[in-house]
Amino acid sequence: MKKIVIISDFDGTITKNDSLVAILDKFASPRWHDIARLITDGKLGTRIGLRKEFALCRITKSEFVNFVATNIKVDSTFKNFLAFSKKNNFRVLVVSGGFTLNIKIIFRKFGIGNVRYYANIISFNRGRVKLKFPYTDKECRDCSLCKAPFIRRFKKRGYFTVYIGDSVTDRCPARVADLVFAKHHLAEYCKAKGIKYVPYDNFGDIKNYIKILQG
Repeated sequence: MKKIVIISDFDGTITKNDSLVAILDKFASPRWHDIARLITDGKLGTRIGLRKEFALCRITKSEFVNFVATNIKVDSTFKNFLAFSKKNNFRVLVVSGGFTLNIKIIFRKFGIGNVRYYANIISFNRGRVKLKFPYTDKECRDCSLCKAPFIRRFKKRGYFTVYIGDSVTDRCPARVADLVFAKHHLAEYCKAKGIKYVPYDNFGDIKNYIKILQG
C-alpha cells in the first residue's frame, strides 16, 4: 500500500473559527479588513499582508493567550480523525499560515498531542507584536509560509499527498497535492482554476471519504 501523508491547514479547518480573524476583529483597527481584501484579491501577499494587519493590532501576550483559549473551538470530529489516521498509519502534519502559539494553545486545551505542526512565530512587546517567518520559500513571493514545498518533499519520498484547507493560504498546496479537500474560499478557488477537489464540512466527512477509497 502506498504511503499516505495528510497535511492540514489550521485556522478555519481544524478550528471552527479562524483565530487570526477573531483576534484582529477584537484587537485591531477595522482597517485590517481593507488589507484582507487586497490579500483575497491577490494584490498583496500574505507575508506582507499579515505584517500590515497585525501592525494595526494592540494586544499583550496574556490577552492573546486568554482570548484564543476562550474563544476558539476545534472541529469536534478532528480527534477521531487523528485516531483513524494513526490506526491506518497515515502521517498527519499541520501547516499553518498563522502562528505556532495559536496551535499550541488550542492543542493543549483540547488534549491534542503527537501532531507535528509548522507555522509563523509571533512575539509581544508592550502591546505591539512582532512576526517572524521561518519557513519562507524563495520560489513563492505570496505566502507567509508556502505549504507547497511540504507537499513536494513528501511526493519525492513516494507519499500519496492529501491536503485539507479552506482559505487563501491554501491555494499553493492545492495546486500540487494528489488529493484536495476544500471548503469556503479554497473550494471557490479550485472551482475557478479547474483544480479537482472534494468538498467537506468536517473531518468526519474526510474520514468517510478515505474509508470509501480504501474499499
